[in-house]
Amino acid sequence: MSHVAQIPPPTTKAADRSGPDRHWHPRFMPCAVCLRPASGFGFFNPHTLRPREHRWFCSMPCQGFFAMRFRKGMTMIGTTDEERLAIALVMKRLGQTMDQIGWNKRLCDLNETEVTALIEEVLEGYGAEMSRIARSEEAPF
Repeated sequence: MSHVAQIPPPTTKAADRSGPDRHWHPRFMPCAVCLRPASGFGFFNPHTLRPREHRWFCSMPCQGFFAMRFRKGMTMIGTTDEERLAIALVMKRLGQTMDQIGWNKRLCDLNETEVTALIEEVLEGYGAEMSRIARSEEAPF
C-alpha cells in the first residue's frame, strides 16, 4: 500500500505555449522509417520552436536509424540509398506475385483480390526490408 497521494498536477499553461500540455500517443501513425504502426518511440528536433514536428517509430532500431541520419544532417525527404535498396528487394517479391497472377494481364484487368495482393506484397515487403536495413545499421550511440 502506498501512502503517497496520487493527485494529478493542475493543468497549467506553460510560458511558451498557449494551452495546457497534451499527453499524446502516436495511435494510428505510421513509423517514419518502415511505415509499420508506431509504438510510442518518438523523435523531435529540440532546436526548433514549438509547435514541434514529431516523428514516431515502431521500434528502437528504426528510431536509432532516423536519429543517426538526423545527426549526420541527412533528411528523410527524397529517396535514400537504403530506400532504393529496399525498393529493389521488394521488386523480387512483387515479381513472384505477378508470376502467380500472370504477366499478360493489364493493370485495369486485375480483380480486387489481385490488386489487394499486389499492394499488400509491396507494403509488407518494403516495411520488412526497411526494418532489416535499420537493424543492420550501426547504432548511433
